[in-house]
Amino acid sequence: LYVVYTWRGNTRRIISARKASKDERQIYFSQIYA
Repeated sequence: LYVVYTWRGNTRRIISARKASKDERQIYFSQIYA
């Protein structure tokens, strides 16, 4: 899941949410397990 959000005071406001692409998943996991 790919989520874009912004802060409004102490609350996060979701702007967009969609299924992450294959490339986005690979980038994420390469940064987490590097």
